[in-house]
Amino acid sequence: MKLNLLSTSLLFFLSLSSLLANSTFDDFFRSTGKINTVLGVVVILFIVLLFFLIRLDRKIGKLEKQMKNE
Repeated sequence: MKLNLLSTSLLFFLSLSSLLANSTFDDFFRSTGKINTVLGVVVILFIVLLFFLIRLDRKIGKLEKQMKNE
């Protein structure tokens, strides 16, 4: 399950980065020097979301084990 989640997340991140590179706002952000800030925020949000999903998966796994034991 974790490998599937990791591979899906990696695929999502790669597709997101390609979409950001092809946007019309790319020139605007580069000219004002804000492209690094935008990419930094996107990366931080992605890491937080990934952390949340992994943590949620662990909690659900523990609950499933408790339900099987009862």
